Amino acid sequence: MFVFYRSKTALKKRKLTSPVQLDDFDAYFKEMSKDSAYKFSLQFEELKSVGLDLSHDAADLPVNRPKNRYTNILPYDFSRVKLISMHNDEGSDYINANYIPGYKHAKEYIATQGPLPETRNDFWKMVLQQKSPIIVMLTQCNERRRVKCDHYWPFTDEPVMYGEISVEMFSETESPEWTIRKFRLGYADETQDVLHLNYTSWPDHGVPTVNAIESILQFVHIVRQQANRTKDPIIVHCSAGVGRTGTFIALDRLMQHIREHEFADILGMVSEMRSHRLSMVQTEEQYVFIHQCVLLMWQKKKQSITSDVIYENASKT
Repeated sequence: MFVFYRSKTALKKRKLTSPVQLDDFDAYFKEMSKDSAYKFSLQFEELKSVGLDLSHDAADLPVNRPKNRYTNILPYDFSRVKLISMHNDEGSDYINANYIPGYKHAKEYIATQGPLPETRNDFWKMVLQQKSPIIVMLTQCNERRRVKCDHYWPFTDEPVMYGEISVEMFSETESPEWTIRKFRLGYADETQDVLHLNYTSWPDHGVPTVNAIESILQFVHIVRQQANRTKDPIIVHCSAGVGRTGTFIALDRLMQHIREHEFADILGMVSEMRSHRLSMVQTEEQYVFIHQCVLLMWQKKKQSITSDVIYENASKT
């Protein structure tokens, strides 16, 4: 028997929550998956109300509209990342990006769209100003014959200027499912090293195959190992900066949470993320996928606990 927690909606803050004990998670997942995942559909539907009352006035300014890759994915004003500019021109502080709270810090992540040709200089300005040591890219530049993201880094090891910032690629290591690059940024007399981790096997609007859950969790683990060395924000983007981006951030937060707790509140966490950037975890399929990943994370944690137990030899006197 497992405890089934009903979602509770606090009307003022639209706070959604559904904590589940991880020992009960397998049974919970099976219950939610019945009747073509009807209960998952109901829960995901609740998330659509989150953030509807939040403004995005800066994104709607005529000078900023061309900087948005998608006309309906606009950053909330209160959580948007503001660029520092020498000029006070209207829109000079604008980039389509939001701070997202993490497991340890209120601004652990920056979720942003894949740069456009006209915004790539601003993208590198954000990386430098935020001192972000890690960029997680979850798209390919072209998918299904459509441009999903500008190729915003150098093609060779020759440094390239992006506005006033030089970017040099030191190394590029390709694996079947991801590519890792190392960049060095230069501005005036300052330099900054940036690790670029690009997961290349994640379909747009979708999720990796069930067989690829191990792969995506391994990728999240690699990123987390690097991220533990810093307190500066990790920049995460796909094409729109909400679907795959939201799913990755959810998995990274949950991986940290499950190490130290025996419950998970996926609904509450996604709701909190959506209250900082709209449509985080964009599809119901991605929402269900997060639950599938949590099942595997919990199984692995239990296996590691079991393997750490030292059994006393009862035959000894």
